[in-house]
Amino acid sequence: MPLKGFKYSIVLTAITAILSDYFSLTIFYFILKLLTTSLIILMPLLYASVKNSLFAKPIIIGLIFCLIGDFSLLFEDYFTIGLISFLIGHIFFIRAFTVVNGWHWPLKIGIPLTFIAGLLLCLTYPNLNSFFIPVLLYIIFIVIMSWQGIFLQLSSSNEAFKSVGYAVSLFMFSDGILALNKFYIHFSLSGLLILSSYWLAIFFLGEAASNDYS
Repeated sequence: MPLKGFKYSIVLTAITAILSDYFSLTIFYFILKLLTTSLIILMPLLYASVKNSLFAKPIIIGLIFCLIGDFSLLFEDYFTIGLISFLIGHIFFIRAFTVVNGWHWPLKIGIPLTFIAGLLLCLTYPNLNSFFIPVLLYIIFIVIMSWQGIFLQLSSSNEAFKSVGYAVSLFMFSDGILALNKFYIHFSLSGLLILSSYWLAIFFLGEAASNDYS
């Protein structure tokens, strides 16, 4: 199947999963959620020159940890495991960004990210309780990941990286909505916002790995 057709299949599966969640079709949602992330992982595996790409390999490993996180978050009791899985995924994403571009810390990127993360932590802190340390660590790593990813997009002329900054921003948005919904105030359509922004984020990362032949 051409890459374009494979991308359409991912979009269709994601939309069906979101609709299943909205209409509380639990079994279908569980299956389709894991299938959507699995298809995104398959995209760079099938279409990228993985053997020769220092960027694609850690992206794929990071996406696999996202799949483990997806499975864990399907069950309330496994929330911490899910959090740790995504944190490890972010470490691999950071590796992918920095192996291409090195480490960079421009304040014009870091200050807004740190402000948003700090605000999120302040809002959720009263209800975090035993989750405080895991959530704090997670926030630190997602800020670092976003910082390096946004800089990579802004500084690189490689077409493969043109959406990396959008990906990490959507990841941070998705996780922020999830944290607010769980630890601050529950609101309707949170599932739609979380899933759509999350899948767009990892889709952009998978697409970047698929297009990278470095």
